[in-house]
Amino acid sequence: MANLKSSILTLIQYITMAYLLLAFSVFTGNKISLGIQLLGIILGIWAILVMSKSKLNITPVPRNGSSLINIGPYRFIRHPMYLALLLFLTPVVFYHTTNWGILVFGIFLVNLVLKLSYEEQLLLQSFKRYEDYKQHTWRLIPWIY
Repeated sequence: MANLKSSILTLIQYITMAYLLLAFSVFTGNKISLGIQLLGIILGIWAILVMSKSKLNITPVPRNGSSLINIGPYRFIRHPMYLALLLFLTPVVFYHTTNWGILVFGIFLVNLVLKLSYEEQLLLQSFKRYEDYKQHTWRLIPWIY
């Protein structure tokens, strides 16, 4: 059941991301928006490089033998890859505002919160230190959430 739920949440994430990336120009013409997107790219690459030291998965279900990562961006944020996606996609949606774009982005955002909440439940079961780690990090957005 965990694998099915995990797969569905991941599939929804990728479908909504694909729509947003294919329906609109990926990079905006606004310098501030481009700066936010660049920050998202840098954060995403940093998080992936650090995460590659673990055996964690793109789906919320941790693999056997995976380890808890608490270095790099994970020292501050429990889900920096999700934040990187938000930093990259938010300017795309709001620069090219359409009803469909906002609807799909809303689905993406709700799905992302559901996915990270589910992932945290699984990480609590897999790692004894995760509860302590939660007390010292932000879930997604520093100083906000």
